[in-house]
Amino acid sequence: MKRICPLFFTSLFFLSLVALTASATAQELERDLVFTPNERLSESHTTSLNLQIRGGSPPMVLPFLDDFAWPSFFEESGVDMPDLVRWDSSPVRRTSTFALNPPTVGVVTLDGLDADGYPYVFNGIDSHGWADTLTSRELFLGGLTENSDVTLSFWYEGGGIGNAPDLGEDSLIVEFKSIGLEGDLWTRVWEDSSVVMTTETFTQVVIPISDGIYLHNNFQFRFRNYGTLMGNADLWHIDYVFVSENGITGNPIEELAFQYPPFTLLRSFSAMPWTHYSENPEFYINDTLVVGHTNFGMGPNNQENTGISIQLEDLDPIAFENEFIQNVSVSEGPFTTEYMADLLDSQGDPASILFNPESSDTTAIFEVSLWENEVGYYTNHSGVYDNDSIGFSQVFTDYYAYDDGTAEKAYALEASGGQLAVRYPLAIPDTLDGLLIHFTPFYDNAELETFVLKVWADEAGVPGEQVDTMYQFHSPQYFTEGYDVFAYYAYDNPVPVSGIIHVGFIQQNVDRLNIGLDKNSNANAGNLHYKLSPGSNWMASEISGSVMIHPVLRAGKVLPSSIDDIETIAYGEMSSKLYPNPTSSEVSFKTYVDMVWSVYSLSGRELMRGESHPSMQVTIDTSHLPAGMYWVGMTNPFTSESTGKKLIILPQ
Repeated sequence: MKRICPLFFTSLFFLSLVALTASATAQELERDLVFTPNERLSESHTTSLNLQIRGGSPPMVLPFLDDFAWPSFFEESGVDMPDLVRWDSSPVRRTSTFALNPPTVGVVTLDGLDADGYPYVFNGIDSHGWADTLTSRELFLGGLTENSDVTLSFWYEGGGIGNAPDLGEDSLIVEFKSIGLEGDLWTRVWEDSSVVMTTETFTQVVIPISDGIYLHNNFQFRFRNYGTLMGNADLWHIDYVFVSENGITGNPIEELAFQYPPFTLLRSFSAMPWTHYSENPEFYINDTLVVGHTNFGMGPNNQENTGISIQLEDLDPIAFENEFIQNVSVSEGPFTTEYMADLLDSQGDPASILFNPESSDTTAIFEVSLWENEVGYYTNHSGVYDNDSIGFSQVFTDYYAYDDGTAEKAYALEASGGQLAVRYPLAIPDTLDGLLIHFTPFYDNAELETFVLKVWADEAGVPGEQVDTMYQFHSPQYFTEGYDVFAYYAYDNPVPVSGIIHVGFIQQNVDRLNIGLDKNSNANAGNLHYKLSPGSNWMASEISGSVMIHPVLRAGKVLPSSIDDIETIAYGEMSSKLYPNPTSSEVSFKTYVDMVWSVYSLSGRELMRGESHPSMQVTIDTSHLPAGMYWVGMTNPFTSESTGKKLIILPQ
């Protein structure tokens, strides 16, 4: 008798069952990034509220300015560029995608997450309290008087794209430091607990520093927020913090600045495989790159020469002056500038390395920089981006993407057997190996829930027939280090694909599998479809944004036929040793450079994948792998150099 895998019966039963049990209230949901307790994480991660680590930077003279466009935190610049430091060590993070209508590019965001990106409190109640604290470095104010007219000014907004503070429950405060007999004394000098008018606009606050108790040479000020301690919610955004004499506030006479960061040069995608892009670069590159700016001044100003530069790896950057805008007067407020992405030489031919298929073979990462001539006050920081310049990486590796890599919300289906599919038009035929999915650990802990990967052909713009049948169940993997990390899921078998495909999954239960939702792009329109039960029709998503699911393709990579065929190029220590090795449950290593790691079977099939950064501790769960020998391959995405280590998994 022919042997049939029990998993086959399980899958059939699962699909039959969900057809009968689909809820009448099933729906697609957009959700705030509020945390729901995770018992496992609670046991392994603890944090102390309001932990303050002094940055160690010496006092600075006025003026004090930070618009959060450059690395001004002690952790970012304290060692190599101490003159850029404006703040003591803090759990607060700089962001550029959560605020709406910021005065200049980059803000600082106070929320309910600690420095590691975890909620301050892991429990089952609605915990509120003092969360983030942002403390300035010390300022020399000794010798100044009330007549010096020293002021602190800043701009702030509640919510923005993210979850807004609750009226009467949450608050943002400012405190000043004086010196008492028993040490530092902090006094509240300003507070706002009403965000009715500040959820989509920034409001300026000006606070005098005139009391003699504050006019000393170790003066500091700090921002604190009271709100949820359970996640990325109750957000406050702060921008353009300015301390100066003579009544000068952070509303300068002349300041032209970037307002929003660009994230792609491509027409439709944020990333795609190099082997696909290089088939027709002129088609995929955008004609123009429209970038948001602001005239953050008191009247019309001239936007002088602007430009863009492109650099590939260690090659010299190629700079192109913008032909669209030259010394143009712009009125006060937001405006846009068209930067040329269709870069041409003097004869009008596409000579840029962006259009040369020979620039790389399988991977290319271009560093893109945009600038405008500086006219602002105190903005010249040599060697770093400020609000007059901005940069991003244009990535061509082995996956397609629509999103900018950051999640401001979460997307979920509330339906047993719910199906989710994202449409991707492929440039050339290829082999689909897996999916990169950004599951968020907020709102619902779904790490025990299961789903099955799927890929569908296209049928008049919606998912059609399944291209291949998948039976392997997966569970959400949440990032444990840093923000916005994707988990890799391999298809049961590599799938030959071409033309338009739809990739996604079928969830088993009604519980919501929260996926990162980028609200700064909108690929969902026309590309995201869902089913609330197996027998229902596909429906187009009505939620704006881009669901963060990336198809990973073979894209010119030659996979080894056996473990002995894997080429290893040792170029120094990329990581520590694997430990423990052998193992039965998990293996860890510490990385010393940026790398992409993969776990391969003896046949050369890629089973798992992830990313790591310098000084990052990586732990891989191997409990689901059968006993045997495996290979952990590690590749530097910038140099393509690689190495690898054997891994032995013992029976459990």
